[in-house]
Amino acid sequence: MRKKAKTFYAFIVFIDLFCLIVFFSSCAHFSYAAPEPQKISAEYFGIIPNASDEREFAYLDALGITWLRDTFYWSSIEREMGTWTFSAYDTFVEESNAAGKKILAILAYDTAWLYGEDKRRSYITQEKLPLYLRYVEEVVTRYKGKIAAWEIWNEPNWIFWKGAREDFYELSRAAAEKIRELDPDAVIVAGSFNRVPVKFIREMFAAGAMENVDVVSFHPYDINPRFSVQLYDKIEKLLSELDYSGRIWVTEVGYPTGGFYPTKIPESGLPKFLVKTMTGLAVRGAEISFWYKLCDRYNRDDPRDLFDSERYFGIAYPDYSPKKGAASYALCARYLAGTEYRPDLPLRKNLPKMAETLYFRGENGENTLILWNNGEAPLSVRAVLPGTGHTIHDIVSGEGKSFDREIKLSLNGDPKFLTWKSSGLPPAGEKGAADEMPKVIRIGP
Repeated sequence: MRKKAKTFYAFIVFIDLFCLIVFFSSCAHFSYAAPEPQKISAEYFGIIPNASDEREFAYLDALGITWLRDTFYWSSIEREMGTWTFSAYDTFVEESNAAGKKILAILAYDTAWLYGEDKRRSYITQEKLPLYLRYVEEVVTRYKGKIAAWEIWNEPNWIFWKGAREDFYELSRAAAEKIRELDPDAVIVAGSFNRVPVKFIREMFAAGAMENVDVVSFHPYDINPRFSVQLYDKIEKLLSELDYSGRIWVTEVGYPTGGFYPTKIPESGLPKFLVKTMTGLAVRGAEISFWYKLCDRYNRDDPRDLFDSERYFGIAYPDYSPKKGAASYALCARYLAGTEYRPDLPLRKNLPKMAETLYFRGENGENTLILWNNGEAPLSVRAVLPGTGHTIHDIVSGEGKSFDREIKLSLNGDPKFLTWKSSGLPPAGEKGAADEMPKVIRIGP
């Protein structure tokens, strides 16, 4: 969401979200829990990086991040027609590969010389499309085998594409075809939709723009995790209607802690929003989710900008001191990546629908249970867990405190994060002895 027209963005999103609030206020209870088991990819956690230097890679490792998403700007690579400059991207690719990170490279946007006016238009005409495809060819050929996935453009249904929609559909179709020709094994990501523009998506499919695509991507920005997760439900349903059964990636999601975007939240709310968003998207089947983004654009003691929300999307500051949210991201990455979400567990006794209980079974008998309450009033419960090594983790600090098999909890809107080890759990869909199963029991209002 870089360099947006801030006032225009705020006005449109405000109207959009107001309508959503009115609509959802009349809806039945929403549950984050998905009804089917789900394998969570070991590579599920991605982020928009900052400096991508040695210090940053160490921090990314500490957070448990696998994927990096960055724009390979045409305007930086071909500042003058026919003159190609790759030095900065060569360094980024080489160092990211050496650090074991996978790269999702965005192929965008236009370049200042394209129309002879020394400015960008965020639009490629049919006449200029061969020049864009030449840029695609140069970049893909240079980094073939070093870039894990290519994403075509960014948020074309928003202000990043200012031309005719039909011209974008042709650009996306032609770019995917070109990438497939140059690198048959490449992962091609397309869409990069801001939210879920139904007509735009239907038209892209009808125009053949998705024929060579492996992954559909979108950005479920909203005012809270519930609405963000419901946007995933919306796009999944739409894609199913279009007979698309491939992968879905969330290539941006996040919440600013400053500025004036209507999605702004206080920093104190970031840990719970992050946990709910990342877990909610994971259990629904998002293969990869990229948090927007790693670092704010200001340090903790710098003067605050009351206007520009783009400065405040990070989970850390540019000096890598953590914001609230960094520890919760690391917890999720440590305990959810590579697990299986099990909707049949824990056993729930007398729990209301408003109580969320998301259970994840990992390798080597590692277990994670994340609980919270969507209701207004706190809910008293007792979690009874098999096995050993029972720990409750603070999602703000990341610190853990051990307990002995049973723990009483007062559930409110802040997630409780429990982990332990046990063996002998039956496969999903099969019953086992009750004492081998994790249980959550209501003990009070």
